[in-house]
Amino acid sequence: MASLYDTSGEQVQQPWCLSPGNLETWYNGNIQHGTEKFASDCRSAILSVVGHIHRNCSSNILDFDVDKVVKGGSLGKGTMVKDLSDVDLVAFVNKPYLKPIAEIGKEEYKRALSKIISEIASTLRGVANIQNIRYDEYLVKFKIQVKSRWIDVDLLPTTENVPYQSSYRNMFLSMLDVGHGTRGFYSAAFVQHQKRFVGERPGYLKALIRLVKFWASKYLPAKLKKSYPLELITIYLWEKAGKPSALSKAQGLRSVLEVLTNLDSLRVYWNYMSGVDDQLNETIIRKLDMKRPIILDPANPTNNVGGLYQEYDNKEVIKAAAEKTLRTTLLSDVSAW
Repeated sequence: MASLYDTSGEQVQQPWCLSPGNLETWYNGNIQHGTEKFASDCRSAILSVVGHIHRNCSSNILDFDVDKVVKGGSLGKGTMVKDLSDVDLVAFVNKPYLKPIAEIGKEEYKRALSKIISEIASTLRGVANIQNIRYDEYLVKFKIQVKSRWIDVDLLPTTENVPYQSSYRNMFLSMLDVGHGTRGFYSAAFVQHQKRFVGERPGYLKALIRLVKFWASKYLPAKLKKSYPLELITIYLWEKAGKPSALSKAQGLRSVLEVLTNLDSLRVYWNYMSGVDDQLNETIIRKLDMKRPIILDPANPTNNVGGLYQEYDNKEVIKAAAEKTLRTTLLSDVSAW
């Protein structure tokens, strides 16, 4: 990969040494090219896992039955980048094998879920192209082979946790009265809504998200490469700019990086789920005593996705990386949205 030097004399690789006008060509050749094929290969590999779950996790064989499996993560949302992949699979277990937390309480739910997780892990052992199987109280983790590569998969069993004749609004209000650990058991059921929120965005915005994720892969440590906060920040800025369809990737990237240099300015939420409005979002922020940066998960506003950046020196690390990139040839003379 060709390289030049930035204003501080440090060596810079493509695309950071390119002019903004050449970014689109570079993107098509280096990110777009190959990603679609890799995503197709991943979908094929994951489909085999899903088929295995449906065949082997049924009440004819085990003590529970899986109704559906939802693909989340970058693959499910359509923001996958070649070689930078993550897959979440959410297995919805039919009632009465796993009843909602609000009906049976945390401890009973936890016991039932633990048994289901253990049995799913057992069915995966010995399956071709799956290795490194482990699990905790929330999920099963394993690696699956995609051609010559191995990708990480998180498999999260859950049930539809909205109680009968209730609403998402009432559920979120009830979640304010339980501890963080209990709220964690609700999380898996929201993956399908996270997938829809990001997945319904236009292709040109997803292309910008892929560029942001590529930047993160090059400049950030592993703990800060999580996709979802970066996806939400990018979507928020695009919406704030009026949802431009004539999308300059350089402008979009600069907009995201400028915000990452000042994360304490972020206080963002959406009225996405049924029954969620400004009043509920403000109530959640106040009752859970959330501190900036605040980026409420549109699918589950009791979860501050921006909490990642509050840990340790994460804000300082990501600020330094963003500032360094803003000084490169690609972005130094570009205006944000």
